[in-house]
Amino acid sequence: MRIIWYEIRKLLDWKIISLVLLISVLFFELFLSFDFDHFPNGRPKGDTFKVTKQMIDQYGTEMNEKEFQDFKETYQKEVDKAGDYLQSRDDFVEAGVTTYEQFKSMADGKEKLNELHNDIMFDKGIDVFWELQSRESIMESYERKKEDFFKDTAHIHNSAWKQDIVKGSSLNAILPHFVYENYNNLITMFAILIILTVMIVVGRVFITDQQNYALHLQYTTHIGRKLFKKKVIASMLTAFVITSVYIGVFLLLYAGNDPQAFLQSSLRSFDAHTIHWLDMSFLQYIYLTIMAVYLLAFVAAAIAMFLSRAVNQYISLIGAQVPIAVVLILLISEYLVSNLFGIAYPMYMTIGTYAGLLVLGVAILITRWRKERKMDIK
Repeated sequence: MRIIWYEIRKLLDWKIISLVLLISVLFFELFLSFDFDHFPNGRPKGDTFKVTKQMIDQYGTEMNEKEFQDFKETYQKEVDKAGDYLQSRDDFVEAGVTTYEQFKSMADGKEKLNELHNDIMFDKGIDVFWELQSRESIMESYERKKEDFFKDTAHIHNSAWKQDIVKGSSLNAILPHFVYENYNNLITMFAILIILTVMIVVGRVFITDQQNYALHLQYTTHIGRKLFKKKVIASMLTAFVITSVYIGVFLLLYAGNDPQAFLQSSLRSFDAHTIHWLDMSFLQYIYLTIMAVYLLAFVAAAIAMFLSRAVNQYISLIGAQVPIAVVLILLISEYLVSNLFGIAYPMYMTIGTYAGLLVLGVAILITRWRKERKMDIK
């Protein structure tokens, strides 16, 4: 255990930690900060976020037909409030706009009407008018939920699977598409950052000893040849620590986006823009993607270890890692993390890719270990 701890400390020395922190800060500012700082992004998304949270408080994670009628009645009450506000404004009364329906149909091109419209929507930002837009969008999505589902799944010929979903209640789930998309973007970019960090840190596990000619000394002893397995354990533990730290930071930051109200909602909501093969809650999807990130981190660590032993120069290591990192990033962005188990790709393709990567990682380490036991000193 002492040797494993020593190897971990070698991998996580202050120089590499400083480099990783610098890369992480730059990566965060370029690819992550916007989705944290500007969520929900503007109006009416912010109003939809507020309205849907109210819906969950009132109806639970799903809204059935009876509750939908109640939602429409609430919409009508809000319409009346908007009308009362318009009637309280002399400028709108003079313009002949005293109801919400008239407000919505205010003619474009008439400067005075445009000024009045902009005064309510942008200058004063009257909440009821923005929330009415959100409620209208929600009602439209709910009424079109089956039609949109069949349209999105037109390329799938499993009619029984479709009918089971339509007959079930998951399409009644309350989950705005931008809440899912925000998480999906963030976990995808964090996964990429984690993979890059693991490859940078773990990639040094053997090459440092090679450059110091320490391997020649190690191979002269029976214990020295067993160091390969200890380095593998140290590298995997390091990958686990790196991933856990980044995931911990991610979850702390993501909690600031206030997704708690939607955690138990099904991903197959009436507002979903991405359909998934599995019927899972938003929280289950979060767990699943985090597990996927850990698996990818271990695969990246295995590949980095193999390359670190196969080359003896840092420039060669970087040259070998770049194309592999590019492939992993593309796979992560397509279906290994982003929209995990979405219907854009067959389920067997996602499972097969993960199985293939895990087999590859284990196979290259076993092959290298067998070679290490027989290798002569040169």
